[in-house]
Amino acid sequence: MTTESERPREIAPCCLQRQQLIEALESISEGFTLYDANGILVACNSRFREYSGVPEMVVPGMRFEDLIRTVVERGIIRVGERDPEEWIAWRLKQRCNPGPPFTVCAGERKLRISERRTGDGGVAAIYTDITELEAQRENLETQVRLTEEAQTRAEAARDQLTEALESIAEGFALFDADDRLVLYNSRFKEHFVTPGDVVELGLNFEDLLRAVAERGFTPPRYATSEAWVAERLAAHRNPTAPYQFVRSDGMCVQISEHRTGDGGYVAVYSDITELEQHRHRLEELVDERTAELQATAVELRRSQDELRRARDAAEQASLAKSEFLANMSHEIRTPMNGVIGVAELLERTELTEQQAEYVAIIQKSADTLLGLINDILDFSKIEAGRLELEIVAFHLRDTLGDTLQTLALRADEKGLELAVHIPPEIPDWLLGDPVRLRQVVVNLVGNAIKFTDTGEVVVDLALEALDEGRARIAFEVRDTGVGIPETQRQRVFEAFGQADSSTTRRDGGTGLGLSIAAQLVEMMGGRIQLASGPSGHGSSFSFSVDFRLPVERDEASRQPLGLHGQRVLVVDDNRTNRMILEEILASWGMRPTTVAKGEKALEVVERALESPFPLALLDVMMPGMDGYELADRLRQRPELTAMRILMLSSGMRGGDAALRRRLGIARLLMKPVKQSELLNAVAEALGVAIANGQAVPVSHELPGDWIARRVLLVEDGLTNQRVAIDLLTQRGHEVELARNGAEALDAVERQAFDVVLMDIHMPVMDGLAASRAIRERERESGEHVPIVAMTASATKEDRERCLAAGMDDYVTKPFRAAELFRAVEALASGGASHEPPAPRGGAPSGDIEALPCLDREDALWRLEGNRDLLDEMVELFLEECPRLMLEIDEAIAREDAATLRRAAHTLKGSALVVGGQALGAAAQRLEALARSGDLEAAGEAFGNLKSRASELRTALDGLSEEE
Repeated sequence: MTTESERPREIAPCCLQRQQLIEALESISEGFTLYDANGILVACNSRFREYSGVPEMVVPGMRFEDLIRTVVERGIIRVGERDPEEWIAWRLKQRCNPGPPFTVCAGERKLRISERRTGDGGVAAIYTDITELEAQRENLETQVRLTEEAQTRAEAARDQLTEALESIAEGFALFDADDRLVLYNSRFKEHFVTPGDVVELGLNFEDLLRAVAERGFTPPRYATSEAWVAERLAAHRNPTAPYQFVRSDGMCVQISEHRTGDGGYVAVYSDITELEQHRHRLEELVDERTAELQATAVELRRSQDELRRARDAAEQASLAKSEFLANMSHEIRTPMNGVIGVAELLERTELTEQQAEYVAIIQKSADTLLGLINDILDFSKIEAGRLELEIVAFHLRDTLGDTLQTLALRADEKGLELAVHIPPEIPDWLLGDPVRLRQVVVNLVGNAIKFTDTGEVVVDLALEALDEGRARIAFEVRDTGVGIPETQRQRVFEAFGQADSSTTRRDGGTGLGLSIAAQLVEMMGGRIQLASGPSGHGSSFSFSVDFRLPVERDEASRQPLGLHGQRVLVVDDNRTNRMILEEILASWGMRPTTVAKGEKALEVVERALESPFPLALLDVMMPGMDGYELADRLRQRPELTAMRILMLSSGMRGGDAALRRRLGIARLLMKPVKQSELLNAVAEALGVAIANGQAVPVSHELPGDWIARRVLLVEDGLTNQRVAIDLLTQRGHEVELARNGAEALDAVERQAFDVVLMDIHMPVMDGLAASRAIRERERESGEHVPIVAMTASATKEDRERCLAAGMDDYVTKPFRAAELFRAVEALASGGASHEPPAPRGGAPSGDIEALPCLDREDALWRLEGNRDLLDEMVELFLEECPRLMLEIDEAIAREDAATLRRAAHTLKGSALVVGGQALGAAAQRLEALARSGDLEAAGEAFGNLKSRASELRTALDGLSEEE
């Protein structure tokens, strides 16, 4: 029996062993636990605490079931898709009956658990971290799977390659770097190698050749089998181009061989027997076809000669047709001139109401017939390809304004509003063909007026593109008329086509106008589109064309500084007109207020009495209170006595001149109003003048280096004489007059001049002959007097003729004061001659019907706004015009082309000085006929000239009465 003193000695070794056991368990890399028979933790190492995920819970005395429930509830142990309680029950059962090792997932770690029963009924467990081993195992399994898949693909690819090689019609063979056969298909063995039994894997290529030769299958064209073997080996070992040979059985074989990357050879054997046979047949066919083509070429040359003769005949026929149409037009115009002239004379006699109606019908029918003749001539020119577009500089706004004002009367007769909208951003100074553009617009607008009974016709422009040298502008002509059915829209552009071609159609016409307009637009690079008008009513014709921009832009008129900030009242019942006027005025920096009725205008004026409007623009024809009644109401207010009033009238509804004077109307403008006329009228009404399109204070200051010149003016026209003399003498220059070239030579002989202003067309001796004579005399003296041509025909050819005659510069009639001063003062001082600025109007050309009878604003612009001088020029013109008309009439009767040309030229210059655009164009037409010697057509042109002269005299007389 152990005594009390012996017991400590027995316990000490046990404690030592227990401590050694604990240290041993702590040193291992696995987790260790020991539970008693009741599932109570007896011992564990720190590795297990780490693996458990709840180290703070793992202490001796802990129940196993509590640990399991805690780690499951916290998600430390992943139970997969099993229910947590189900997994816990499984784990406790596993614990009671330990079996083989199993694996659980604890977080990112995989643990392999091995449990065993102890002798006293407890459980000892080892926890091994197999995470890395599992990853390596999975990776190894993946590699094995990929290897197997790659092997499967390789086998499949090999099978596919073998199947593909077996399926092709060509023979295939692969030789290694030692020239041994390593792969071939059955086609190679059975079809291309004779006999096929010599083919086997590992066979050397040279041995294959010799085996074939030994069997007697050498190609027939070789003398010996050795020769064929040598040639074939050389081609095989140095493959360049395909190798061809014909076998002894007649089959033609082509072999394509290439070196492989490892030094081997791949060969493809093709049976080209049929191809060779086909090639031989093709060569035979080519020979036959060549012979046929040679025969055909001979026939083609003969046909070409016949076509050339037919073409020449067609061109002659086309020329004959054009000449016939031209001759017929002249033949028709001659009696038509008599009809029109007699009708005009008859109109001036005392007529009954019925007789006056008959005369009006005659005049309208004659105008219609003349329009038809012009359309037919234009159509024949287009059809023959003989109509060419001009490229000249022109003002877009003035061109469209003048064009639409010629149509305003027709629109007014039907009670229609005619308007044009040109946004401020569109350039005004363009290069193109204004005559043909005007013709297109006249046709489209005229057609719109014809088929519109109520509402308006609007010409609307938009800027589509703009760069340094080009502007693309969209044009739209829309109306509120009857419209055109969609099924008929293409027909209206066909020659002689009508949307309504029935015998009961309401409106007349040949159907040429829109066809000509469409073809002209195509020549300009555009295409006319036809659609329904606004809200599906009426029609809308639109097209877009490109215009070049001049190198020197002329856009100064876009924002006149003198008008900036000025308030203006606009009263017009038409919404489109109000929008257009508001946009124009705002683009000049003004502040417009627009209203639709006179009563509303009075309310607006009443509210602005503390700061009254300085200017008002009133429409004449408005429902309820018209423009004159509104002006009268405004004049009744003493606060508005300083207000300037401009009236806008459609057609001839201008009212009484005495009424306008009584109401203090500053100006009456015809709608659609031209922007340049509106600018001049507004500036004049507000007390500023217009220079170069810019509203600025008038300045007549002379340059600091200015010197008075002695000028010889050589001019036979009274009006042009007076204009030039007055402008130059007011400037301070001394002027001597010579009435023809002969007098000019005498004057130059008598005394020296600083500069000579030389007209071109004069009696006795013209300006070109006089200039040549002056230069001939100067060869002896060594002197040189500057000579400036004055001509209304400033074309390139005219300038070249002037320079060839020895002239130094030119000014275009009707000249502007600034141009005249530049020519006189720059050349007289020895300065360099500069190209004169592009004329604002120049000599009018093209469609006379589209030109205004009187453009007073243009005449004032050229005379620097000098109204007194213009009045003097008008008096001179009224005196000179009858004499020149008589001289022209007599020259036509005598068939004196020279006198006719000179008189027409003088009349043209005189008319343009006073603003007679239409008369100037008519005189220019007569001048051109005299120059070409076509005196047969001069009679008709003279009839038109008399009409234009009568209209201009009436307009000038009416203007004098109004003033």
